[in-house]
This record gives sequence, C-alpha cells and structure tokens, in this order.
Amino acid sequence: MSEIKQTLAAVQAEAKRCLYCVDAPCQQGCPADVDVAQFIRHLRYADVKSAKRVIKTANPLGGICGTLCPSENLCQKNCTMNYCDAPIHIRDLQKFACANAAFRPELAPANGKKVAVVGAGPAGLGCAAILARLGYEVDVFEKGSAAAGVVAKEIPAERIDAAVVENDLAELAADTIRFHYNAPVDAARLEELSRTYDAVFVGAGLAQDRISGVDIAEGAPVVGCSQYLADLKSGATPSVSGTVLVVGGGDSAIDAVCASLTAGAEKAVLAYRRSRAEMPACDEEFFSAADKGVELMYMVSPVAIAKTAEGAAVTFVRNRLVEKPGEARKGFEAVAGSEFTLNFSRVVFAIGKKADTTLVAGKVDPDTLRVEGTNCFAGGDWLSGGATVVKAVAEGKKAAQAIDAMLK
Repeated sequence: MSEIKQTLAAVQAEAKRCLYCVDAPCQQGCPADVDVAQFIRHLRYADVKSAKRVIKTANPLGGICGTLCPSENLCQKNCTMNYCDAPIHIRDLQKFACANAAFRPELAPANGKKVAVVGAGPAGLGCAAILARLGYEVDVFEKGSAAAGVVAKEIPAERIDAAVVENDLAELAADTIRFHYNAPVDAARLEELSRTYDAVFVGAGLAQDRISGVDIAEGAPVVGCSQYLADLKSGATPSVSGTVLVVGGGDSAIDAVCASLTAGAEKAVLAYRRSRAEMPACDEEFFSAADKGVELMYMVSPVAIAKTAEGAAVTFVRNRLVEKPGEARKGFEAVAGSEFTLNFSRVVFAIGKKADTTLVAGKVDPDTLRVEGTNCFAGGDWLSGGATVVKAVAEGKKAAQAIDAMLK
C-alpha cells in the first residue's frame, strides 16, 4: 500500500475519508488501544497537537510505531473502508501527527514508590513511561549503551530515521525516569532489585540469535541476523560483497537482505522454507525488497553449510507443504532426493532469537504478567518470543497497570 504524502493538505484529505465509526474496529486492531477515530478527527480539522496527544497518551512510542507498524495486519486490516474503498492510511496519519507536534505527558504527583525496569526496549520503555505518568520513580537498567532496543540497534536507517526514535525517547517523561546503560541484569541481580524496589518489570528482549537444524562447518561465514544488522548499522561491518544468503521469512529477514544490498552486496537471496502465503513478513516490506532486486527462493531449507575459499557452499533440500490438523498454517516436510548446492559469500540466519530463560524463575500470569509469588512482572519479546514493536509496548503498558494495581 503506497504512502500518502506527509503534508497537512494530504493528511486532511485522507482524514476526511474516515467514517469515525462508533466502537471503531480499527482501534480494536491496535494492540496499544490508540483511539484511532479520535486522532484522525483532530487531523481533519488540522489540530495536529491534539491528534498527537491522543496517540502518545495511549502509545508512548507512537512515532516509532507510526513508522514501523505492520498496519495492514492490524488497524488498517480492520478498517471499515475496506468494504467500500481502500482502508484509511492510519499509520501514515499517525506518522505525520507524531512528527509535526510536541507532546509532554501529564504526570501525577510523586507517590514515593520505586520500580525497576530491566531492558530499555519497547516493552521496557512502554512500562517505564506509564509508571512515570502515574507518579512512580523509575530506574531502567539496559545492558547496551542506548535505549530503544532492536529499533535503534538493528533496524536499518532507511526504514526508520534516528530522529523519530530520539523524539519518542525525549517525550517519555524522561525527567522522572533514570536510565542506567551498560548495566546487564542476571538472575542474582534481578533478585537484588526485587528486594530494593517495590516492583520490577523484566522486558529484557531476546538475547541470542537462533541458528538450528543445520550442519555448519567450522569457520564457515555464518552469522545471526540480529548481530549482522547491528554490525552493519554501527559500522562494525562497513560493507559486504558477493552474494549474501538470508534464511528466514519475517521482517528481520527482509531487513537483512535489503541492508546487504545497501552495504554493497552484488546479490542478496532470501530463502524461506514455506510458500509466500505462509511468509510472516508484511506485504509492504516484501514488495519493497522485491523492487530492490532481492532474489526469492521458496520451499527450501538449508541442511549443511561448508566453508569454501570464497565463502560458503550451502546444501538445500526442497520442501512440500503439508496440512497440520487443528492448525490454520500449513507445515512442511523435505522432499527426498531433492538436495542441491549453491555458493554464497556469507549466510545470515533470520529464524528468530532465544530468551535468557534463567533470568526469571516462576510462572507468568498471562492476565497480569506477574511472576507467581513475586513482585516481578515480565513481558515483551522475552515472554512472547518476538512479535511487533506495538505489541511489546502494549505488554509494557499492561504490566505498568498491573504494578500500579498491586502497589495501591
């Protein structure tokens, strides 16, 4: 879906298409529960400041989500206009509002209570922002040197401008939130925090790239997607060459193939084990990659990677889809005797990441995100295994509200 122009005239014209539905289905499709109809109504009458207030009150990372949200699978998917025309470009309207007005949250009086937040990614920031508004003193402990997690560290600059991230961070009520960088938290440190703070939220994200099910020769140029993107963005890997293979089908895999081309690769190939219909990457990112010349290989899985003088020889097997009883998504199985080998300069695995399961001991209540029998709460990618920025923010909000209810 093409973007609308980021001008007030274009935004007002788009806002006038909105039906302003009662019990708006678009809002029901937003994990952060943004009152979509209300902020669009403000834009219709050029009240950009009020539009941003509606967005940011519900979603402290509204600018980031206005850039990165897979809206065609969330709010825009539910838009009533799908039945009579094209859906409202909700994400683009949100992007405009957040970029063209100031916002400062209203803060309740200090209540004298302290909460520790582990991880400065979207879940941690969402939790910290809501708690700060409720009058809590918040300390955020981040193992890295900056906030915003994968958004700041891994997502290529061509997808999100650093100014968008900086603006959201500046509007978090930062004067009541203290950030402690280069401050990793392990299980022992978490226990200490739970004793010295009234509550603790763990939004630590996912710690390690997953590379599994493949026989990889020692010394073969294989790397996880998270590390690869972080190295490219930081300049630790300033350029690449040859043909890069990315294994996976999500948005991070799309980021990796596109970033490879930007960094100088002659060719970038995306290999996915199922068909396009099962690929989790959103349509917009997929078509963008195709337009840039990314080559696509469906229904294949790597089974062995050998080291060569030029890089890696990857042996694949072809797959076929199979029905999985009780599940809407089809599974796959290897086709016997279908192996073939191709050469690449490096291989990037974008098949997900793993959480540090030793960090939190105990069952997490799905309704409150509270760890059973403790004053600790957990959410975001650490708990869900990785989804979207807006879902992580929503879980941070949910935890903040549960912490407030516990401590009142």
